[in-house]
Amino acid sequence: MTQEIGQVQEAVQEQAQEPKKKKKNLGFDIFLVLLILGIVGGTFLYSRGLVKSEATVNGVEVSANMTVQEVLDAGFAIDTSMSGSGDTDLKGYADIPGESYTSTFYYLFAKDAYGYYEYANIIIQLYNPDVNSADFKDCKIYSIQTDPSYSFSSAEVLLLGVDFAGMSKEEAVTAMEDLGIKFDADDKEEFLSGEKNIVIGKSGETSFYIETDYDGKTVIKVEARLNV
Repeated sequence: MTQEIGQVQEAVQEQAQEPKKKKKNLGFDIFLVLLILGIVGGTFLYSRGLVKSEATVNGVEVSANMTVQEVLDAGFAIDTSMSGSGDTDLKGYADIPGESYTSTFYYLFAKDAYGYYEYANIIIQLYNPDVNSADFKDCKIYSIQTDPSYSFSSAEVLLLGVDFAGMSKEEAVTAMEDLGIKFDADDKEEFLSGEKNIVIGKSGETSFYIETDYDGKTVIKVEARLNV
């Protein structure tokens, strides 16, 4: 009888402990879910805050990691000189070796109001991230730049969503900072004071360049470049 009473008491105690165990497990599950949401949410917010390497020409986007073929499909042409006429066949362009990038500038051409290709004030550079050599048209953009002082194109050009045409170097720096691009304080001060004519900002894996002419005032290059 005494043994039976003891067994009953143990059973009661176990039942009494069961809600506590469930409560403890529930608390851990909630903590785990919140942790995962925090990590995912933090990553999402971080990625949202990064400034991408992209431009638009007459509202058509050109962005980093687009292939040359995708650029052509978007309605553009390419040439190795801004005084060219624009090329869409690109048959004479050599393959790019594996895991390499070009130092060559390729000039983007867009159609004007009469249907003729004109230089669109956008220069791109390419890279091949694959191990093997790749056809020129399959290579990707790693650098996009424009010259805000260039005034011989009718195309509407925005880099990073900004029209840098006519901006002073102070205005160009401010425009990039407003986007969230970070500059080293000393480098920025030297650039703005005229001690050097180029400054580099960062956002994630992309570097952003502002360069002035020798006069130290006229902005002649704004560039967004992937760190490949």
